[in-house]
Amino acid sequence: MIELTKDYIENLKSIIEAKDDAKAQEVLHELYPADIAELYQELNLQEAIYLYLLMDGDKAADVLMELDEEDRHKLLKELPNELIAKRFVDNMETDDAVDLMRELDEDTQEEILSHIEDVEQAGDIVDLLKYDEDTAGGLMGTEMIVVNENWSMPKCIDEMRKQAEEMSEIYYVYVVDDDERLKGVLPLQKLITHPSVSKIKHVMKKRPDLRSRQRQYRGGYGDDREIRLGSLARSR
Repeated sequence: MIELTKDYIENLKSIIEAKDDAKAQEVLHELYPADIAELYQELNLQEAIYLYLLMDGDKAADVLMELDEEDRHKLLKELPNELIAKRFVDNMETDDAVDLMRELDEDTQEEILSHIEDVEQAGDIVDLLKYDEDTAGGLMGTEMIVVNENWSMPKCIDEMRKQAEEMSEIYYVYVVDDDERLKGVLPLQKLITHPSVSKIKHVMKKRPDLRSRQRQYRGGYGDDREIRLGSLARSR
């Protein structure tokens, strides 16, 4: 891991001042999104924007979500809405895009949505913006499978198959109650070890911190067996 020393930061500032795109991109390539977000604390706004515009869309989107809300607002305020749509929102998972959009006023939301090239994604974002962010609908992205805590395991597997047919990739199997309130997640291990359980709620894993854990797993960390259930749902 690279240590962001005073000399390191001063060298980077010199690179930015010289507008040496190649060297700046080399620096960015060596850093993780969380490191770049931390580095931004040492840069002025124009220096930060310079680096931002050198990153590819995926990394730029990841860095944006790593910034604290105040820094994110400062950055977004200086960027055209079309750029926000095409460089950030287009490269985010739906739930992350919705989190970002909720921080903006309605007029800005509408303009950004008008620039999103993927019409289906724009529609998904609009649908999720209708939910309160603390409800199950607001917490979940559209790449997720949803099951009811009162379903039996056979019914759960059958419903998972149906939902998975409409998705290219699945990150989570969410468990909700009859009022669609988010209750937890369903680990793959439980599908295998408890095939005849009477109700899902008896084997689900309660998760109070689903949103932060979701981003962590998408980064490739943790036990993938717990969340990547798409292949099982599609193959049965």
